[in-house]
Parts: sequence; structure tokens; C-alpha cells
Amino acid sequence: MPTRIQNLPAMLLVQLPTVLTLAVLGGVAWLGIHFDWKLPPLPALLGGRDAKKAEEAKKEEDGKEDPSKLDKLPLVNIASADVSETAGIRTAAVERRQVGEYVTANGDIDFDQNHYAHLSTLASGKAWSVHKQPGDAVKKGDVLALIAAPELARLKFDLQQTLLQVDTRERVYRRLKSTDHAVSLQAIDSAESSLREARIRQFGDEQSLKNLGVTVHVEELTKLTDEQVAARLRTLGIPDTLLQQLDRNTLTSNLLPMIAPFDGVVVKRDIVIGEMVNTTTPQFVLADLSHLWIMLHVRQEDIRKLKEGQEVRFHLNGSNEDAPPATITRISPEMDEKTRTVTVRAEVTNPTDKGRLLPHTFGTARIRVGQTEQLIVPNEAVQFDGQSHLLFVRGGSATEFQPMRVKLGTPHDKFMEIVSGVEAGQTIATTGSHVLLSELLKKRIGGED
Repeated sequence: MPTRIQNLPAMLLVQLPTVLTLAVLGGVAWLGIHFDWKLPPLPALLGGRDAKKAEEAKKEEDGKEDPSKLDKLPLVNIASADVSETAGIRTAAVERRQVGEYVTANGDIDFDQNHYAHLSTLASGKAWSVHKQPGDAVKKGDVLALIAAPELARLKFDLQQTLLQVDTRERVYRRLKSTDHAVSLQAIDSAESSLREARIRQFGDEQSLKNLGVTVHVEELTKLTDEQVAARLRTLGIPDTLLQQLDRNTLTSNLLPMIAPFDGVVVKRDIVIGEMVNTTTPQFVLADLSHLWIMLHVRQEDIRKLKEGQEVRFHLNGSNEDAPPATITRISPEMDEKTRTVTVRAEVTNPTDKGRLLPHTFGTARIRVGQTEQLIVPNEAVQFDGQSHLLFVRGGSATEFQPMRVKLGTPHDKFMEIVSGVEAGQTIATTGSHVLLSELLKKRIGGED
């Protein structure tokens, strides 16, 4: 037997992978041509009834995306005009009108951060008295609490000592200045220098008290005796209206008032009498609720349509209430890394003293950015038969209606945009169109569709 024939099986075995690869490529090419180079569903690959069902399912799915691909629906006839009237069927014309174009965004109400404060004592100490509770309305300058602060007592004592030094050194300087050549110029210069040092120390003591929110009028104190100065400093910073409510015999020089910096409402209180407080932990939260912020989270594709000054309508979740009109005052220059939205701030005026609008309330905003011409129908005219949305167009008589598959556009409060399926001027069923849908479904069950 020739050697070539003996080696034939080995040669075929070597070529087997190449043959299999060509066969697989040929099969892929056949499937691509057969299914228009789209990935077919599994039932279609298996063949038989499953393939037919898959093809029908695909056709139905395509029909939902494009109503024009579905079969035309049969006419729906009402027995008479009286029956139509009894069923409550009303009609109206399809309209083409100018409709406002809106940007919608979710958001929440927040405090106006320019009139919102976490207040803490300006010097550590013990809570001596508390005068305001959560929910209390306050005016600028009202005392929220009195803090027994040792630092305040020390500063008052230092100021009283400095006042005495200034008075003494000023009298010495004047005496030396008024004496004729009996005193050397060096002595006069030394007295003047000592007086200036005392006045500088006095200025520093005044500033230290101002840093604690206590203003002192030195000109008035210089006209008083030492006992009168001590009495005046003991109640320094406490308003007269509050002093009338306190027992002066129990007052000490270390009482530091916590003052409201603006008109507002006490939102939170974290202080009780006798508690040790410090400058780093807030004891009160104060907010002006007459003006609030609405913080909106706008989609990236909508942000270019917005600008400062546009009006915002904000609907509160969980109620049928809308906030008063707000105005956009700031658009963030950056995008949120987590939500991929842009923060937009609108400012709104709260209509009552304590506020009808509550901070941290969620809602949805609508911002009008322009207008477009749209084909619209009332919301009650649109029905759904399980495959597509329908409008019932009146036929040749008042009792005849042709169901038309339509493609919906932008929804509005009381009407819906129609992209395709009907034309302006056609008469459609509005109120009572659900009755016509019932008749259509009866025909479908009976096999007429």
C-alpha cells in the first residue's frame, strides 16, 4: 500500500479543526442573513411554534412603540344618541395651541442660610437662666439666656482698675504740667507716658468686653463714684426690660447675656439651668422663617434652559398646596458627584410670621422656560387597551366612533400632548370615553377585532 494512502487518516485529523472552524463561520453567516444580523430570541433558534409565538410577541412589542404598526381597530357604534347622552359621552375638538415649556425638578425647602444661626455662648460658664423656648418668636437684641461666666467678671474688674489708673495718672500729669519750672521735663514726659499706657490698657479692656457682646460707655463711667461704677458694671449688657424681671440682690458681675442677632424663631434649644456650657457647642438655633430657600436638583440636560430671575412654582408633597412663587437666585457651577444633578436655589417669601412653609418639606418644581406649539387633547379622552393608547374619533354620525391608536407626548395638568395618530380639528370623545373602550373590548372578546 502506498505511503500516502497510509498517512491519509492522519492528514484528515490534522485538517479537522480548520474544517470545524469553517463550518461554524458558515453557520454564523447563515443566521446573520436570516435574522438581518440581529440577535434572534431563543425560541426562534429552536424553531416550531415557539418561533411563531416569539415572532408575534416581537410584533406586539413593536406595535407598542409605534401604534401605526398595529392593525386597524373596528368601529364602535352606540345604539342611539339618547344612549350616548345617558352614558355621559361628551365630545371636543383636537386642538393645536401654544403650550408652555417647563423644566421639572425635585427639591426641598431649606432655611435661608443668611438668616440662620447656631448660637453659642461667647464665654464658657454655667447657665444661670434661660428665657426662650423652641417656637418662640424673638426680636433682634432679645436675651435668650444668661450665662454665669467668670471671664466676664474678670474683665469688668480689670476695666474698673484701669479706669482708676487713668484717672490717677491724668491728675498727676496735669499737676506736673501746670507747675512752672520747678519740675523737670523728664518727669513730665514720664507722667505722660504712664497716662498713655493706662489709656491703651483701657482701650484693650473695652475691646475685650465688646468681644463678649458687652458694650461699655467709658464717658459715663468717669462721672460716677467707684461704688456707682461697680453697680453699673454688675448689670452691664443686660437690657432694662429684663432687669425689671430679675432680683437685683441676686445679680453678680459675671452674668453674660446671649443675644438674638436678628428677628426670627427659636428652632432648637440645647441648654438647661445649671448646665456648664462652652463656646464650641451651640445652645440655640435661630432662624428667620419669613424668607426660605428652595433647593432644586435639576437634570444635566435641563440646566442650560435655566437662568437667574426665572419664576419657580413649587408643589408640596403630601398636600394639594403650592408654595408662593419663588425666584431663582443661584445656579451651582458644579454637578453633584452622586446624583449627577445641578443644585439650583430659589428664594421664596413665607406668608405668615411662623411660616406656612416648613423647612425640609419635599416637593416638585415647575419652571417655565418657553413655549411650543402642541397638539393636545383632554386627559380623560385618552384610553389604553393593553396594547396602545387610544382616542375615539367621531365618525359620520353622533353614534359612531373610530378608535385611533396614538402616540403620547408631554403630559400636562389637564391635557396631554399627542405626537401622532390624530389631526387638529377632529372631534373626539372626552368624558365617557371609557364606555367606548368597554364596547371595543367586548368586540375583541367576541372575536370581531
